[in-house]
Amino acid sequence: MRIQRTIMGLPGILLSVLLGLALSCQSGAGPAEREPDRYPDKEAPRIISLSGLLTEILFELGQGDHIVGRDVTSVYPAEVLALPNLGHVSQLNAEAILQLKPTLILVEQSQVQQAEALHILRRAGLEVLEVPTSHSLFNAVQAARRIGQRLPVEAEDIRRLEQKIERDSLALLETLRQKEGTPRVLFIYARGAGRMLVGGKGTSAEAIIEKAGGQNAIRGFAGFRALTPESLLEAAPDVILMFSSGLESLDGVEGLAQIPGIEQTPAFQQGRIVAMDGHLLTAFGPRAGLAAKTLARQMHDYGLIQ
Repeated sequence: MRIQRTIMGLPGILLSVLLGLALSCQSGAGPAEREPDRYPDKEAPRIISLSGLLTEILFELGQGDHIVGRDVTSVYPAEVLALPNLGHVSQLNAEAILQLKPTLILVEQSQVQQAEALHILRRAGLEVLEVPTSHSLFNAVQAARRIGQRLPVEAEDIRRLEQKIERDSLALLETLRQKEGTPRVLFIYARGAGRMLVGGKGTSAEAIIEKAGGQNAIRGFAGFRALTPESLLEAAPDVILMFSSGLESLDGVEGLAQIPGIEQTPAFQQGRIVAMDGHLLTAFGPRAGLAAKTLARQMHDYGLIQ
């Protein structure tokens, strides 16, 4: 089956990457103007990271050794797994956090409303740094600059992160130039057969699909909704995209086949099932360009284009 190229697809992605490159250079190589350091000169910070994205950035900036606790999404790099797991940001135990004696808590700004325990921690005198995030390939650079306002981050470390993302973004563009077509991709979030959702407009899944040269098969609603046989029929995806952990929770492709309506999709009939690490795929961290390039290759290497 041949899918016609969407003419505006690649230029739109090119514009996104070039805009990101421009934004990454607006403030120069170093962090934004730093707030006064509240720590004694020789006292290292004790950081709680409540975001897998921010944890990965901290390691990129040479601050990983100062993390004393993490949330459940902080799984990369591997050494972070040895740290105390405080659970999901929406289910934090304030007492467990206080026992770790942190001096700084990092959280994504978009997640603050979920974290009721942060109100308790702030009243206890702990500093909470809210970091704005976006679904941009250069999200990690902007987040790193915000972190650099509070922590003594070296300008060279931020520039090195910028250069890494620039290289990955240009490699993504080269990959897209070699591909044709704009496959319709359905993202399914699964935690076993009892909880299966599909990603609509405005989700991080949609953002990475579009940056990889595809289009979201769900156009009728925003956010996530329950997967139904009717939604599968309407979506008629060329590719089904899942987290690796989600597919594993269904016992693989064989288990996925048991979901009503799945076997009737073009994607399943042609064996076009893509499973990727969840944090890599949708965190929009330092490896966002790599994630988009990997997804682009997998989407197109299933014989969508003859």
